[in-house]
Order: sequence, then structure tokens, then C-alpha cells
Amino acid sequence: MWGYFKFEIKQFFTNKKNLAVFALLTFAAIFYAFKLAPAYDPIEKVDYDEIEARYLTREEFLDSMFGKNLWEYHQSVGYAVDIFKFLNPYDKQRLEALDEGDLRKYAVATRDWYFYTNINTYRNDLLAYNPRYYTEDRRFAEEEAYFAYLEQFQRYDSYKRVWYELTIEILEQRTALQTLERLLKGPLPYIILIATLLLTIDIVTKDRLHPSILKGFPIADWKRLLVKALVGLIGSVLLWIPIFGGIIIIGFQFGFGNFDLPTPVYGYDMIAQNEGKFVYMSIGMFLLRCFLLLAAWMLVIISAVLLFSILFRQEMLNMVVVLLLIFGERFYTSRSIGYFWDVQNYPTSYVQVGKIVSKYQNFYFTTPKLHDMLGLKLLLITAAILIVLTLVVSLSKRFKLIK
Repeated sequence: MWGYFKFEIKQFFTNKKNLAVFALLTFAAIFYAFKLAPAYDPIEKVDYDEIEARYLTREEFLDSMFGKNLWEYHQSVGYAVDIFKFLNPYDKQRLEALDEGDLRKYAVATRDWYFYTNINTYRNDLLAYNPRYYTEDRRFAEEEAYFAYLEQFQRYDSYKRVWYELTIEILEQRTALQTLERLLKGPLPYIILIATLLLTIDIVTKDRLHPSILKGFPIADWKRLLVKALVGLIGSVLLWIPIFGGIIIIGFQFGFGNFDLPTPVYGYDMIAQNEGKFVYMSIGMFLLRCFLLLAAWMLVIISAVLLFSILFRQEMLNMVVVLLLIFGERFYTSRSIGYFWDVQNYPTSYVQVGKIVSKYQNFYFTTPKLHDMLGLKLLLITAAILIVLTLVVSLSKRFKLIK
């Protein structure tokens, strides 16, 4: 058994395809760290000039209306005077805090600015969010902006009482850990899972190239498959090495952050205003939960590859089937679908692990039932079923690995 394990490990890490996957992922991580991460341009950032321009424009308007009878103007003018008088002091506090270099004071003022700006802007025809939310492909720009402002309010509310020193990089979420958080809410889960599929897609079918050598290992097929699953899992976990390398490079550029940084978590609540409120967890807990979900997904993919490889013995067909599993959510994803379907019961609903842990998917699907721990249970049950089916099928002479 140990001899066969060493044989499979050697085969796995000398496979040219697998080496190419690791090399490509390493290149992508380095390219991202040196080119894309420094170019990150958040919609919500610490922009002194933007705050000052907004503040001065509103102050000029208020000065021009001072002492005038507002009854002589359209009612929207009176509304603008009232709302600008209320909001502009917060922008003034933000500017003063930046002039003083007091980021904790800035966090307090910004927390209030996001909260009151949000409740006065949402579903208001007279005010609008940052124009960058209203891009061409955002059908629900106002809802996304509302969500983002609530999220920012929660972040800044947490920043006011943290024990560590605040930096502009922390406020703009540029540090290494915050970059990893953003990636886990974006394309990284798909990249990891597709790479896992590419690494393991031939882990069974390659045996046809060395039948005589493999017959020298007198062990049952089900044991061979378990060894292959273990090797595939080890190789898939090592995919994180180049990714962490890129994150370390980002850390040297913008700081590493720390594991106590806040990650806002959406708390679906039909009673709360506009169907939602936020709490927060530490970024360390966020990353741990994301990694657990991704590990469960790796088990599912490896198990699926093993089963379909002994059933169909065609790598392209196996790849298509597993890709359908990875991207299965795309066939039913739409805003508010959770109100009509029990999407929380589909394992495919838990691919975007960062959005699951932060509960953004609850907001998007309009459901309180999506939870990472439920997803973890579903994925582990799915992996267990696939493994049991694989072992049962492997006992049949018809599906013998080496004929």
C-alpha cells in the first residue's frame, strides 16, 4: 500500500499537465500581485478631493440659499437645503480628520456618513449613489449600492474600536488578507476548483498507459481508488502555495493586515428596514470558513472524477460532467430566486464560498436559509455518496481498473 502511494505521488508530481497547472497558477498569482492588485480601484475609497468637492459644492448651494424664502422655490429646493445641512457636517468632520491624520476619528465620522447618506438616498429620486455603481451591466444598481453602503457602515463602525493602528490601506481594503477576502468573494473559488479538476482528471485513466507496472502492485481496486483520492487531495491543497505566495507579495506592498480585521456579514431579517442588517466576524474566521467549504468542494470534485472515470473512461466526458457540477448554479441563479425555490438544498449553490460566508448570496437570492455550515454538510454528504458509489462500482469486474 505504501509503495503504491509513493508511486502515485511520483506520477502526480511528474505529470507534465499537472506541472503546467502549477506553473500557470504561479504566473497568475505573481501577475496579480504586481499588476492587478496595485491597480485595484475601489468604488468606496478614502478620497480627500472627492469629499472636499462634494462638501464645497453643497456649502456654496447652502450659502446661496441663506436668508431666502424657500416657499418661493420648488419643494425639492427646500428638501435639498434640509438634507445638505444635515449631511455636510459629516463630510466636514471627515475632512478635518484627514487633515489631522486621525483615521480613528475619520472612521467614526465616515460610519455616520454612510448610514445617514444611505437612508436618505435609497429609493430617492432626488439623490443618487456614487455614479460608478450605475454601470451598464448592473440592472439592480441601487440595491447593490444600498448593500455596499450598509456594509461600509458596518466596517467603519467596527474600525472605531479596534486595537490595531488604522491605515489608508486597511480602510480601502488593500492589505493582503483583505485582498484574499475580496478574491474569495470573486473568481478565486472557481479558479481553485477548475485547477483541482485539471490536476485529477486523468488520475484514473492514465493507468491504461502502464498496465504491466500497475499489475505489480497486488492490491484491490477500491484501495487503489482511495490512494488516488488521497493523492489528488494532497495535490489540490498544494494549489494554495502559489496563491499564498502572491498574497505575501501584496503584503509587502500594502501591509498584511491582521486576522482581527472585520468582515461584514449580512443578516437577513424581514423585520429590519429594507430586509436586511449587518453584523461582522473577524477576517480570520471568514477565511477559515471559506477554506472549509473549498476543501469540501475539492473532495466532491475528486470523488466525482474517480466515479465518472471508472464509469465512462473518457477524460473529456468526465471534464464536462464535473464542470456542469461546478457551474451548476449558473443555470438557476437570478435575483430573488430563493423566495420561490429552496436553493439552500442544492450543493451547487455553495460554489461562491466568499459570498456564502459573508451571506451576500442571502441578499442576492432573497432567502435567510443559505448558510456555510449547511453547505459544508451537503458537500460532505455528496462526497461521501460519491465515494461509496465509487467503491461499490469498483467491486464489479465489468469496471475493473486494469483489464
